[in-house]
Amino acid sequence: MLSPAVATMTIATSCRWRPLPAEVDCSWLMFGSVVKNPGMMAAWLPHVLLVHAVVAGCLVPLSPAVVWVDPFAALSVALGSTYRIQVAPPLGLAIDAGSAVLLKISPLLAALSTAMGAWGLADVLAPLRGPGREDAVSVMATVCRGPLLWLLSGLLHGTGAAWAATRTSSAELRFAAVLGAEAVGAAQRERPVLPLTARLHPLLFPYKAFEIQQEDVPGGATVDMWPLQPGGGDAARPIFFFVHGGAWRGGNSRMNPSCLLLHRLSMRGWQVCAVNYRKRRWPQHIEDCGAALRFVLGRAPAEQDGEPLRVVVGGASAGGHLAALLASQPEFAPALRGAVLLYPALDPADDMQQFLPWPFGPSTIRWFFQLVVLRGNRDFWDEAKPLAQITPAFPPCLAVHGELDGLAPVVVSRAFFAGLAAARSCPRDFLVEVPGAKHSFEVGGGPMNRVVLDGIVAWLRPIEEQIS
Repeated sequence: MLSPAVATMTIATSCRWRPLPAEVDCSWLMFGSVVKNPGMMAAWLPHVLLVHAVVAGCLVPLSPAVVWVDPFAALSVALGSTYRIQVAPPLGLAIDAGSAVLLKISPLLAALSTAMGAWGLADVLAPLRGPGREDAVSVMATVCRGPLLWLLSGLLHGTGAAWAATRTSSAELRFAAVLGAEAVGAAQRERPVLPLTARLHPLLFPYKAFEIQQEDVPGGATVDMWPLQPGGGDAARPIFFFVHGGAWRGGNSRMNPSCLLLHRLSMRGWQVCAVNYRKRRWPQHIEDCGAALRFVLGRAPAEQDGEPLRVVVGGASAGGHLAALLASQPEFAPALRGAVLLYPALDPADDMQQFLPWPFGPSTIRWFFQLVVLRGNRDFWDEAKPLAQITPAFPPCLAVHGELDGLAPVVVSRAFFAGLAAARSCPRDFLVEVPGAKHSFEVGGGPMNRVVLDGIVAWLRPIEEQIS
């Protein structure tokens, strides 16, 4: 069996995922494509190595015959090696979600790993100083099996913690460069006080304390209507319509890390609405989102202080995909004044060939969307592609995307904004790439979330000023 240490060190040093060559054919179920494109199989190497490291580390204690590494040290090295790698699905799902949480406690993991390594090193080297010296080769072998791995783990977690500290300041500079330091600074000064549980983790947000009303929408969807905060008349409220993510199959409006964005906009006086849509089979997703948006528009005044209705649609991940499709529909164009997309999954068909292919078939994301979302109905593919739905009427757009996103590669968002620029000229189109961030980066909490929210608020401020 390969050493977990060898596997994890290989990942840590050389396994940042790269896009597949353009000539890789991801649409045909052919063994020939594997033979002609060895890179297709090589792209799976990070998955194989990391799975091996974790599984071997867990199974070593069950088999004395292979107890030649410390399984917990090997597992810690495997975890520490995930911070700065970009791995596509299917393993990218676990890496992106897990590394965001681990990065938050990386200083603690670094200290514990270093202490374990130092303690183990002192214990192993003690016989060399005694009268009955052991063979130096066997001692060094023991060092490599445990203490050395712990020290390597401490190094990986420690460098990850130092890297995480620099990411926040880098993100602040990027938002300031795009939106203006004054606008971002004003958003920082206007940060509301978060509920205590939400400070611990976004998914612990106390929805019940805010008396959010859930309204039924004809057709099967529901909409969470956040309460209007005091100040200003109801007719002057900007509307933020949010679509949650969850891989088109899970999630809901009250179980997603974007709740901090909704809370912040609600406290600023926005009428915040979050849709819960059916997920059994496409096109239920987009039909329910459209019905919910019509429901919200139908309840709002036709005009706000003499001005046409102002609405911003937003979404995260799969919700970003659905929000982009909503923003492309002509019937909503008169009311929409903006779109906010968080790490949107804009290429479910993998037309840009950015995802891992199965060894004998289509790419993982295309296979998933066709089988699980479309339920095999290929006739709906065209209407499910935001990249093909861009029109000159698309509203101004802000997208926030992690540079190391393994589930929705940022290169797709770049192509989307290139398409927007080709369709119409809009000075308020911005794609902000968050340094070192992965998919659903809000799950980790911390200062990075606040920086991103400051940027979004700064971008939305002109819309607030138009209405207020």
